[in-house]
Amino acid sequence: MSDRPGKTGFARSALKAAITILENISGVVILIMMLLTFADVVGRYIFHSPIFGGTEMISALLALAIFSGLGVINARDDHIAVELFDAPVRQFLTPVVYEISIQVFSVFCMGLIAVVLFEHAWDSYTLSKLTVVLEMPLYYVTGTIAVFAVISVISQIAGVVLKILDLKKRSAGNGR
Repeated sequence: MSDRPGKTGFARSALKAAITILENISGVVILIMMLLTFADVVGRYIFHSPIFGGTEMISALLALAIFSGLGVINARDDHIAVELFDAPVRQFLTPVVYEISIQVFSVFCMGLIAVVLFEHAWDSYTLSKLTVVLEMPLYYVTGTIAVFAVISVISQIAGVVLKILDLKKRSAGNGR
């Protein structure tokens, strides 16, 4: 029994480190996107010469920012929730079953997104697809996004497992 707190402590510290790394990556990507947008606007309106491929680079950076930040959001379970069917479903399920079913559905959907992104990256690689303006290999961007999606799924699973362990610990503490 004394072995379990060590394992969950390691898992918590690993998840915290992964979240910190993803936050830093997201911050750097957003900073680069902001500076590139600023330089593109200044170049376009003051010098009448926008940055070549600026819009394409900003689009790729936006996708990277979204999927690197998604790992943080999934690990913390800080999603924006639209609860259209929440009340009727909660009537039929216990709170623990409801929470677990929501998390399993979320992990399934994020896993499906990751699989589709990897398929797209693989197709881009095998067909040697290039970006439209810069003619850069498309799989650089799609592959990186797919890796961030997998990291997001892993962090979501780790966050859910740690959440369930906390619920078990609390329920065991209340029973005494």
